[in-house]
Amino acid sequence: MLNIGIFNFGSGNLKSIIQILNNLSLNLNLYIINKNFNNLEKLNKVIIPGQGNPYCLIKEFLRFDFIKIKNLFNNIKIFGICIGKQIFYKSSSELNTKCLNYLEGHVNSFNFKNNKKIPNIGWNRVYIIKKHKLLNGIKNNDFFYFSHTYYIINKNYKFIQSISKYNTFYPSIFIKNNLFLVQFHPEKSFKKGYKIFYNFCIW
Repeated sequence: MLNIGIFNFGSGNLKSIIQILNNLSLNLNLYIINKNFNNLEKLNKVIIPGQGNPYCLIKEFLRFDFIKIKNLFNNIKIFGICIGKQIFYKSSSELNTKCLNYLEGHVNSFNFKNNKKIPNIGWNRVYIIKKHKLLNGIKNNDFFYFSHTYYIINKNYKFIQSISKYNTFYPSIFIKNNLFLVQFHPEKSFKKGYKIFYNFCIW
């Protein structure tokens, strides 16, 4: 039995993620992690949903025993979605936020001189650069659902698994050690999204 924790910050598509995980043909125990949760040591994997902004997520993390959170992030497999991806980098221009600084890179805002709409909301292609077992069943050029104003300027090039394009290219999947970070929303991406969650659970 796999124990998966899902952070609950009062935003993010928590119900959708829980529904998807409950529908997978796997034996999972799901735990909602809030400031009152005190069993971090029993978790095998963690999901960080992705809505809101980095400042608010970092503020919420500080409500926990931050030493335990850092130990958790260092020792088990993490799935970060959208904002849940961005917080692992050094900083974000959104509210001038200092992030967790696990990864070199900066979160920057789209800023187009043409009339391209911001934020990027809707279906967009994911261009696979490297194969990985977390991407089993995912094809190059598959569409996923995105909703974001900010993107990663990433200095860890060798860990970028896919890129996407919205007037500019940016990393959309990043995998390094125990971190699986995606810019899109798999919980809104139907069958391909289900596959992403399944792959994470069996990783």
